[in-house]
Amino acid sequence: MLPNRSPDTSPTTLTPPAGLTGQETNAVRTAGIRFAKELIWRMVRFRPTKKPIFIFSSRRSGSTLLMQMIGANRGVMFSDQPFGLYSIGEANINRLPVFAYSQVCCPDEDEEAILRYYLTRLLSGEIRVNNPWKFWSREFHFSNDRLCLKITDAKASIDWIDQQCDAHIIVLTRHPLAQAVSVANNGWLTTGKGLLKNQGFVQQFLSAEQESMCWDVYRSGSELESRVVDWALENLVPLSLLPERPSWLFVGYEDLVQNSQSVIAQLAAQIGLTDTEAMTRQFNRPSRSTRFANSAIRKQMIRERNQQLLIDSWKNKIDPSELAKCFRILDRFGIDLYRPDSSIPNHQCLGRRGLT
Repeated sequence: MLPNRSPDTSPTTLTPPAGLTGQETNAVRTAGIRFAKELIWRMVRFRPTKKPIFIFSSRRSGSTLLMQMIGANRGVMFSDQPFGLYSIGEANINRLPVFAYSQVCCPDEDEEAILRYYLTRLLSGEIRVNNPWKFWSREFHFSNDRLCLKITDAKASIDWIDQQCDAHIIVLTRHPLAQAVSVANNGWLTTGKGLLKNQGFVQQFLSAEQESMCWDVYRSGSELESRVVDWALENLVPLSLLPERPSWLFVGYEDLVQNSQSVIAQLAAQIGLTDTEAMTRQFNRPSRSTRFANSAIRKQMIRERNQQLLIDSWKNKIDPSELAKCFRILDRFGIDLYRPDSSIPNHQCLGRRGLT
């Protein structure tokens, strides 16, 4: 109950806790854009004949850029966050079971049936979710035979999703501190609490000590520490499975920035993408999620492709003592893919060779 206030006092401004706010949108504008998208999608032909591509990644980890690079190949149509309850829109939200904080994880039998039916219809083109609609862009094609899903809300279900269909799997990560700073700057909702509220996830993937530590951080840790717990919980399942899944492709955001041509060549060879020139052109354009960068300096880094600054810009924003606290959290999860003094992922931790 809100406290009473006397007629003489000014209205109290209530500020929600950090990490618990979403992004508000203009209802009229959103409805107009949705109407335009639906009209354009009706004109797009999709006849799937090639193996789909699934990108599993956290928000602000370069997933939009990678998705658009893949979508630059003619005939590839992407679906942006088709499991995200905050992003799929009214037309499809009632087709999915509701999971806490939009984190699809450890579904029961009924939920599995709903998700399986949804995924089947999505891959067949019977339903459309966040496909390209700007017909003047490189990623838009009127005729398509392949689908690329960018998945940020179901990484804990990566193995179950892989078992439902024959698809190429890509796991994309970014340094946890860089990702945490970026998500915090955007004021996006937390995610890890949704996984902690899922008893199936807790019982299958966490020890009692890890579960307790996560709740302690959410209750009394800094926002940055809470965001790092988000990162760890989100990526725990994909990272633990990667050494056992040699067919899955791992890409670090830092690899993409520093060794773009090697990543493009690897994608072309392993996934069957043919237009490497189009992918290179798309890489050299800022992704749509970075065009609204919140500082002139970052916009300049993106335009100039200043590789080192793009991957290391987080370092001067974090106090060394807080950096140490965040990596103690990662240590307790047994995650050693990244180090405090380097943004580059250690591919050997996942049983893979690094890119050169």
